[in-house]
Amino acid sequence: MRQFLLTVAAFATICLVLNTGYNKEWFRTKPSEYWADFWKEKNDTASADALKKERYGIMYSISLKVKEVVEKRKIADPVILFEPNSYYRDSLHIYPKFRAPEPAVFYYYTGLEGVWTNSPDVTRANYLVRISGKGVVLEEIRSPSQLQQILDRYKKYPPIL
Repeated sequence: MRQFLLTVAAFATICLVLNTGYNKEWFRTKPSEYWADFWKEKNDTASADALKKERYGIMYSISLKVKEVVEKRKIADPVILFEPNSYYRDSLHIYPKFRAPEPAVFYYYTGLEGVWTNSPDVTRANYLVRISGKGVVLEEIRSPSQLQQILDRYKKYPPIL
């Protein structure tokens, strides 16, 4: 009987903690949302790539397109430079809808190395991903002077998450 009462008390405490204050909001947005997504996706007949594109959004799709172009052109050892997210926010006004992936996330999606304009390894960048209303373009950076021009252009736009 004692174990039963302790079990009921523990269960009641957990329910109370998960349904009050900050924890209530966290539980609704994190575990509950994940559980709902799991039930939606488990019966979906779409391919694994289609599910990932839906789950991870436009950053995943753009990362895969960049990888596809790199493979098609047979580029050896590309280091991809990303435009800063503050550039999308301040100049193109598309920030809430689009953000460039973090270099670590880009590597996770594609296996390719990426850098931001303030990265210590930015001098190794040999390709630039340029995003506009017309689409995504992968441009080759042909010389250190061209790279410096690109970095000067984005100097007033600090990289943000």
